[in-house]
Amino acid sequence: MTILTTLSEYSTNDIKEREHICERVVPQFQHVNPSVVLAAVKVVFLHMQGIAPDMEKQYLRKMAPPLGEYVLPTKQEQGSSYAAVTLVSSQPEVQYVALRNINLLLQAQPDILTKEIRVFFCKYNDPPYVKLEKLDIMIRIANEKNIDQLLMELKEYALEVDMDFVKRAVKAIGQCAIKIDTAAERCVTVLLDLINTKVNYVVQEAIVVVKVCSLWYFSGCRSNGSLRTSSANIPAMKASSLNYAKILTK
Repeated sequence: MTILTTLSEYSTNDIKEREHICERVVPQFQHVNPSVVLAAVKVVFLHMQGIAPDMEKQYLRKMAPPLGEYVLPTKQEQGSSYAAVTLVSSQPEVQYVALRNINLLLQAQPDILTKEIRVFFCKYNDPPYVKLEKLDIMIRIANEKNIDQLLMELKEYALEVDMDFVKRAVKAIGQCAIKIDTAAERCVTVLLDLINTKVNYVVQEAIVVVKVCSLWYFSGCRSNGSLRTSSANIPAMKASSLNYAKILTK
């Protein structure tokens, strides 16, 4: 750990030296200690800046398994480079630290884990703070290829019993609609399905999110008209929200 920390703080403009550091540190991605894995990822991430683009892409691909999912070797995979541990399947405290670090890396390299979205799906026994961090990461790596899979998962979350988590999941659907304009109509369809559940807090949150999405697209923030097919539902949703408000105030 001390060596990796020192390497992360070490600065050099020599491209060959940067490549050498990355080459020597990459094997640590297979370490069984999550702290060592995270420290190694940090070193490689810092020193791969400025090296050849092909090598940079290669290192980014190698980061995905240790950050996202390590596969337990089968008999056919004894020679696999994957380690028999996983950062996001460890103890909740370790998961949270790993997820926070992943979130920071994704701010600089948002495409690094787009194929690993299933790794961040929430488990029923995940603590709330882990679930919320996973939601943030899923929204960050959402794209046109994985949005359908993500929407199915978010819809399930919106039907859980934890009210705060449900509200956050519904908001996540709206964030996906704003982030990926080609998927906006699909996102609103999911929100309308949630409104039809007639669960008070789900309906209220879904109505607010649909309204925000409608304002985002109809106000000119986006030229895409994919939400126009849902505009006819707005009056009905407003009436529904008023009815629920009357019920709650009784």
